[in-house]
Amino acid sequence: MANVSLVNVEKTYPNGFQAVKRFNLDIRDGEFIIFVGPSGCGKSTTMRMIAGLEEISSGELWIDGQLANFLEPGQRELSMVFQNYALYPYMSVYENMAFGLRVHKVERSEIDRKVRETARMLQIDHLLDRRPAALSGGQKQRVAIGSVLVREPKLLLMDEPLSNLDAKLRSQMREELAKIHRRFSSTIVYVTHDQVEAMTLADRIVVMKEGEIQQIASPNEIYNNPVNQFVAGFIGSPSMNFLPVRSGVENGNYFLQAGESRLAIPALLAKRIKDQGGFGKELILGIRPEDLHRKKEMSESAGQTGGELQMKVMVREGLGAEVLLHGEIAGENACVKLDPSCGTRPGETIALVPDMTKIKLFDAQTGENLLYLSLKR
Repeated sequence: MANVSLVNVEKTYPNGFQAVKRFNLDIRDGEFIIFVGPSGCGKSTTMRMIAGLEEISSGELWIDGQLANFLEPGQRELSMVFQNYALYPYMSVYENMAFGLRVHKVERSEIDRKVRETARMLQIDHLLDRRPAALSGGQKQRVAIGSVLVREPKLLLMDEPLSNLDAKLRSQMREELAKIHRRFSSTIVYVTHDQVEAMTLADRIVVMKEGEIQQIASPNEIYNNPVNQFVAGFIGSPSMNFLPVRSGVENGNYFLQAGESRLAIPALLAKRIKDQGGFGKELILGIRPEDLHRKKEMSESAGQTGGELQMKVMVREGLGAEVLLHGEIAGENACVKLDPSCGTRPGETIALVPDMTKIKLFDAQTGENLLYLSLKR
C-alpha cells in the first residue's frame, strides 16, 4: 500500500495549453480515490503524471515520502490497468498473468502460486489455458486486473477500465473491484467519466473541471453537499434540476419566485440565505428529481412549507421500479422521479412540491452554493 501526495502539480504543454492547474491532493494508504469530470478536464493527464507517463511541468509528486517527479515508471512501485486491456494476444491467460513476475525473475513455484490464487479470487481459474481472443470483454478485463494484482503493487492506477463493457458487465465488474479493494487493501487511483462507478466504489471523489479541482469529498457529501452548481449538475442521474429564481420578503415572510410560482422559505433556511448575502442576488434553485413530489403526496414532515411548481410533462420514461417524467418548469427543462403507480402522461400538467429541506441555492454569477456546509475532515 502507498501514500501519495500531489503538491501544486501542473501540466502545461509546449503549445501553452494548461491541462492541469494547481492540483493538490493527499491520498491515504489503502484509499480508493476516483477522479471524475467531463472529457478534457485533466483527470487522465493527472493519472499519467502519477504513473510517470507524463512529465510534471511544476509541483511535486510524493510516493511514500519519496519525491517521485523524476523516477522512471518502473521505479515507482505501481501498476496500471488500461481501458483497452493491454493483453498479449498470443499468450494464454496464465502466461499473461505470469509475464510481469517472470520479468522480475520471481521463482517459478511462487509465480504459479500467485497466478492460481489470484485467478481463483477473480473467478477466472477455469480460463487459464485460453487465449484473449477466446474471452468475453468482462473476462479480458479480469485477466488484465489479475496481471496487475499478482505483482502486489503498492499503488494501483486504473484508467477507465470498464468503459468498453456493456451495462450488465460494468455492474458485475464494479462488484468485483469492490471485492478486490477489500481483499487487497490496495491504494487505488481510478479515472472514470461514469458517475455510477464513482458513487459506488470511491472512498473519496475528486471532481475536476478544466484542469482544476472543484471538490474532494466522500460520495455522500458530493451528492448532498456540492460546493457549486457544476458539481451539483455533474453528480447525480438524472441530473439536478436548475431554475432561475428571485428571492424576496413580503409581510415578514421570505420566498423564492420561480416564474409564476412562489415558494415559501422556512425561517432557518431564510437565515442561512441572509447570512450568505443571498437576498437581492440572482439565484439558481437546485432540486434533485427525487426531491420533487406530487402535491397530494407531500406532507409537512417531508418539508412542505407552502407553494408548488407546475410541470408540463413531455416525456414519460418507465424504468420498472420508478417513473421519470421529463418536461418544463418555469420554462426550464426539468425531471421528476416518481412511483411507478403514477399515471401522468405526456401533455398533462402536474403540481409538484419541492422538499425545501433538500434544495440548493447557487449564485447565478459565480455558481457558488450559498447553502454549502464546510465540513471538518
